[in-house]
Amino acid sequence: MVKRFIVLSIVEMALLAGCTDKGVQRDTAASDFSLQDMSGKTVRLSDYKGKVVLLEFWATWCPPCRASVPGLEKLHKAYKDKGMVLLAVSMDDGGWDEVKSFMKESGITYTVLKGTEDVAMKYDVRSIPMMLVLNKEGRIARRYLGMGSDEDLEKDIKAGL
Repeated sequence: MVKRFIVLSIVEMALLAGCTDKGVQRDTAASDFSLQDMSGKTVRLSDYKGKVVLLEFWATWCPPCRASVPGLEKLHKAYKDKGMVLLAVSMDDGGWDEVKSFMKESGITYTVLKGTEDVAMKYDVRSIPMMLVLNKEGRIARRYLGMGSDEDLEKDIKAGL
């Protein structure tokens, strides 16, 4: 029974990994938030108005989230000096130790924030990973449920720049 549950869970994750939800909340204002980064600094989404923001909700225990890191890192490095910022909102329970360890192990250089239930509710996060591309005006241009493809994310980022 447990084995069957695990197999079904893996199949579900694989199916969700490429799902996009391109119509939900599109062209609505992104809810502002204030979250702490790894150093304890408060980061506000509104501070990035005028930039394209790739906003990711993720966790270290999530296999598709872990798999998306190399592609996100590549996008971050390619577009960080062209007007795009990547904010990864960690939905891990507990402290920063596991997140910091994973970031070091994975070579993450983009900004990671400690998520809250309040922010997850504002963005209707029902599963992770979930990614949103916000335009320079702070409006949701695209919403991806699951990993999304690096090519689609890059296309949406370029369109916003």
